[in-house]
Amino acid sequence: MNTANHITQDDLYLFALQLLPEADMKSAAMHLKECAVCRAQLGEIQGDLVTYALTAESQTPPSQARERLLRQVAAEKKVIPVDPVEQQIEPVLYPRNSRMYQMDAPEEREPRRLAPVLAWVGWGVAACLAVVAGMQVDQRKLVEQDMAVVTAQLSQSVAQSEQSKAVMQTLQNASAMQVALHIPLNAGAVPKLDPEAHATYVPETGALVFVADHLDPLQAQKTYELWLLPAEAGQAPIPAGLFKPDANGNASVVMPDLPRGVTAKGFGVTVENDGGSKTPTAPIVLAGM
Repeated sequence: MNTANHITQDDLYLFALQLLPEADMKSAAMHLKECAVCRAQLGEIQGDLVTYALTAESQTPPSQARERLLRQVAAEKKVIPVDPVEQQIEPVLYPRNSRMYQMDAPEEREPRRLAPVLAWVGWGVAACLAVVAGMQVDQRKLVEQDMAVVTAQLSQSVAQSEQSKAVMQTLQNASAMQVALHIPLNAGAVPKLDPEAHATYVPETGALVFVADHLDPLQAQKTYELWLLPAEAGQAPIPAGLFKPDANGNASVVMPDLPRGVTAKGFGVTVENDGGSKTPTAPIVLAGM
C-alpha cells in the first residue's frame, strides 16, 4: 500500500470511498494518525469527491405526465360497429351456388370484423405508451437513489475526517489535562501496571480522548463505564461513555458528549450492566487523579 512510507493516491481514493479491504482500512487509518502529508492529501480528495457529488443535477419528470397521457387516450374517438337496425331492407334470396351469393357475402362480413380490430389497436398503442412512460420514471428514480447513496457515503467520509481533525487538535492541545489511570492501590499493596489507561481532556471544549489496554474480559451483559470526576466539591460524577475491550483487552472512548467548562480532578472506570448507569457502581476498577 505504502510508497516511501506514504499511502499511494489510488489507495487514498479507495480509503475515502470506504472501498479498501478491512485490514488495509485499519492500516491506513493508523498511518493517517501519524502522517500529516497523507492527511492533507486525503482532505483534498474528500473535498473533490464532495464537489463532484454536488454538481450532479437531478431533474424530475412532471408528475402530471401519466395523467395527461391517459386523458388524451380516453378522449380518443373509438370506432364502434353499429348494425343498421332502423333500415328495413327486404331480403333477397339467392341459390347458395349462385354468383350473386358469392359476391355479396364477403362485402357484408368485412366491415363488421375491421372496426373492432381498429378499436383494440388504438387501446394497445395507448397502453404501450403508458408502460414506456412508467419505465422511464422508474429508471430516473433508480439513478436518483444511486446518487443519494454515493452522496451519503461521501458525507460520512467528510464527517469522519472532521472527527479525526478534532481528535488531533485535542491530543495536541497544550492546555489539555493528561491523566493516566491504573488499578487503585490499597495501603501496602504491590503496584500493578496492567490494566491501564490514559485520558486527554480539554475542559473549555469538553473534548475527551480515552485509551485503555490490557483490560480484563467482561461477563455477559456487562460493560465498562468511564466517569469524569468534577473538581468542584459536592458535584456528582458525570458519565463519559461506555466501552468493551476487544480480544486483546484494548478499548477507547473518543469525543463523548460532555458539558463544556467542567474542571475535572480525575477520571474513573467501573463495571456496569449493559446500557450503563447514572451513578458509579463500586468498585472502581481504574482511577486517575
